[in-house]
Amino acid sequence: MADKSARNAPGIMGAGAIIGAALLWCGAALGQTQGDAVASQAGGHTVTVAVDNVRSDAGSIIASLCGNPETPYCLDYRAQAPADPAGAELVFSGVAPGRYLLAAFHDENGDGRTQIPPEGYAYGNGAGFPPAFEDASIQVDGDVRTGLTLTYLAGGAAAGMAPVGSQGAPAPDGVTRTDLREDGLYGEFYAPEDAAGPLPGLILIGGSEGGIDAISAMAAPFAEAGYAALAIAYWGEQGLPQTLEEIPLEYFDRAAAWLAARPEVDAGAIGAAGWSRGAEAALLLAARNPRIRAVAALAPSGVVWQGLDFADPMNMGPAWTAQGQALPFVTPDAAFYSPGGAMTPMFLGAMDEADARPETAIPVEAINGPVLLISGDDDQMWPSAMMAERIEARLAAAEFPHRVENWVYPGAGHAVFVGPAEGLMARTVGAPSPMLGGSEAANRAAWEDNWPRTLDFFDAALKDGE
Repeated sequence: MADKSARNAPGIMGAGAIIGAALLWCGAALGQTQGDAVASQAGGHTVTVAVDNVRSDAGSIIASLCGNPETPYCLDYRAQAPADPAGAELVFSGVAPGRYLLAAFHDENGDGRTQIPPEGYAYGNGAGFPPAFEDASIQVDGDVRTGLTLTYLAGGAAAGMAPVGSQGAPAPDGVTRTDLREDGLYGEFYAPEDAAGPLPGLILIGGSEGGIDAISAMAAPFAEAGYAALAIAYWGEQGLPQTLEEIPLEYFDRAAAWLAARPEVDAGAIGAAGWSRGAEAALLLAARNPRIRAVAALAPSGVVWQGLDFADPMNMGPAWTAQGQALPFVTPDAAFYSPGGAMTPMFLGAMDEADARPETAIPVEAINGPVLLISGDDDQMWPSAMMAERIEARLAAAEFPHRVENWVYPGAGHAVFVGPAEGLMARTVGAPSPMLGGSEAANRAAWEDNWPRTLDFFDAALKDGE
């Protein structure tokens, strides 16, 4: 194991990570004892909350009411009930008249804190994250009955619980899916059923959502387009680390070797693609492994950032190791973060440190093939467009001998690439979050444009041997 002594303030990114970060504020309140909450008002009202989509009977459901529109993570009232897959019911007693933001989470491991992912969460009226007070609040002028539906992001199991495995996205018609559970690897392999001859191979790497679900939904359409696509989980599944910390880069090398050994795959035509933290991993893989002949980095970073531990965000270690040693990393500057706000300022605030520590830069000039960078200029998760420009400049300065394409989409956010615009991944992403950035129209325009162009990029590099 790498030395984990150099831990500091949180560096948080990815759709799951932002929800987990903000809900830590809520969870700190929800986890207080009842005595810490505002006392029930004599003669007040009763608020009853029916909670469904509870995935297990482990732990409890904890909910809060917050009456401060400026601080939606406050705790004015608290309720708790045993978790029950058949449905849980929570009761707030003695609630004073007023309007309150309603929030809840499934404290599956019983530690009194939110751990998102993998624990479930919900807001009043089905509001999404981040919870605008007017959208997630309920009016209490008398006794009230309302409901919540929990959402669980991909990413394994809560600390102290057995990991929950996933098989990812189903195979579409004409595509086969093979579970990869060997040599310590956890992945889903998709290939066309009746392809003639060896196929180009792709390794797909997801981000800080963890697990296999999201990235496998991206891999399946590549298989429909004639690729042997391996979606690889590297944390948050059975047998894998349960935090995005100390992930050995050798893990991705083993995945590349497994893919190259498949009879359907042309071992000389393997590429990689990764999204967000997975883009970081994909560039690191391609820079160290000459087997990778083309790489696409989606919402990328050219800098190695700190790891992620949602259960202990103030004490997080390195994300990656090589030969048992931690890769030098930069910690986003938490002084630039406001709860409920964009994460991008944290990374911008740390760029001076990145520049002062060149060892934290990904050596992209060592990549053995063309490079594709895709970003949106309204990415609120991290400054992917700016970091893509820095990657492009580094490659130019090194007189990189391969093709470099850098596509920046105006008005698009962090979810700038999800495969086909009508595919499973696009439907899963849905309307964009303000924390991810981009308008729905700009994001969808980016997906519609970059999916066929990305196929052209990989076709030229791996099918035509560019």
